Amino acid sequence: MTTSPEFTCGLQVRWSDQDLNGHVNNARLMTLIEEVRLRAMVAWGAEPPGPSGPRVVRALDVTFDREVHFGEDVLGRAWITSIGRTSFTVRHELLQGGVLCLRSDAVIVNLSADDGRPTPMTDSLRAVLEAHAVPAPNSDADTPEGGEHS
Repeated sequence: MTTSPEFTCGLQVRWSDQDLNGHVNNARLMTLIEEVRLRAMVAWGAEPPGPSGPRVVRALDVTFDREVHFGEDVLGRAWITSIGRTSFTVRHELLQGGVLCLRSDAVIVNLSADDGRPTPMTDSLRAVLEAHAVPAPNSDADTPEGGEHS
């Protein structure tokens, strides 16, 4: 299990991920951030959703700063920005060539298997999330003009 709050991984862009505009399709980028989030949860040792109920994306906020293109792998990053009683927020970033291309926040909610309503997360999941939490910045001031990430 990794001890760094931030998870990073390489992601391969496929030729078929492109659209008619010559860049990776925005829908495919959502699949890439999902891949980063799932890999992060496994690396952090988070318990998988089980018989007690699923975890689902309740809200997704995405900012596209730069196009992603075929030919160079993408670096994916994820960390936790907030933790509530029944939900938590994951910040994702996708970089290509060291340049920030996409930034996203996903609110993930624990649901009850019985009635599908939000339910408190387990103490063990909360501990994993707290170990990988980095407070969200107040604005995009931490990202220099033009979307490059320092």
